[in-house]
Amino acid sequence: MTVWVTGGAFQTWAGFLDRWAAGEAADPATLPALDPGHFAGDSWARLTQRITAALDRRLTTWSATLSRELSAARDEFTAAHALHQARRQLAPIRALAAAPALPEELRTRLPALIDSRIHSVQDQLEQHVDRMRRAGMPHRAVEARRRTIRDNPLTAALTSPPAPGPGAGWAIDPAAAPRRRVTLD
Repeated sequence: MTVWVTGGAFQTWAGFLDRWAAGEAADPATLPALDPGHFAGDSWARLTQRITAALDRRLTTWSATLSRELSAARDEFTAAHALHQARRQLAPIRALAAAPALPEELRTRLPALIDSRIHSVQDQLEQHVDRMRRAGMPHRAVEARRRTIRDNPLTAALTSPPAPGPGAGWAIDPAAAPRRRVTLD
């Protein structure tokens, strides 16, 4: 019989999931591998329920934030920025769903559920544009929003790597020697 002083993998995962679901930027790569055979049936059921609940909480927060940002967008640049940010926020959600520490069955099932939800939100955005048209919004505004949503699809997060963080590509090494300047007179 194994006695876990620290609570073992269940406790490690539970603590991680609580922090992660609350929005903490935690890396699932640090988690111990889960083997359903190492858990009693009810413990495994509770842990998988906690994993799906954490994913659901993050997706619900993500969806609410996207909705709020798009509702507040007064121009298409701001709407496109909100969609871009939403795609970036999907990366950690998808990373947890496909974490190597999860058993194969979950690593297959969870990403499919997440991807389905992303497709659903994309469809809802497009349906919202149709409702804008039926509500009598100006044709130009409706078509501009339709173009913004189609040019910045949330579903792009399913096929492309996450966008680099702020400042990526512009970062400099402060310890590096300054570059030489050549002036021509």
